[in-house]
Amino acid sequence: MTQWDEVLKASEQMYWGLLGCRLIKSELDHITIGLTATSRHLNHMHIVHGGVLMSMMDQAMGMMSMALQDGQPCVTTNMNTHFVQAMTEGELLAEARVIHHAGRTVTLQAEVKDGNGVTGAISTATFIATRQK
Repeated sequence: MTQWDEVLKASEQMYWGLLGCRLIKSELDHITIGLTATSRHLNHMHIVHGGVLMSMMDQAMGMMSMALQDGQPCVTTNMNTHFVQAMTEGELLAEARVIHHAGRTVTLQAEVKDGNGVTGAISTATFIATRQK
């Protein structure tokens, strides 16, 4: 059982499950999630909707933030994304890495690649750990 089992089980009925995300790898310095893009992930131009790519990166960076905050929930306070290549149906991987971590704040970078290793989008974001009530 990993640190993510309980979170991922609960997430199946949430946005994570709706998108079809799955955890591929969780290391100390990075997290990778995957998604099999199908027709439901496409826009009217028959390419993967940019919101899907952003969501994948947000999910991966959010998980990395939680890992650094000992499981404390974290929220996105800022996210900057560049779309560099259209993505089509097939396997997509989003990998998140930490840029800076200080106190409750984590700044990260992420990118989404297709099954051929082509980068479709890159992003940086800042997350903050929520305060427990």
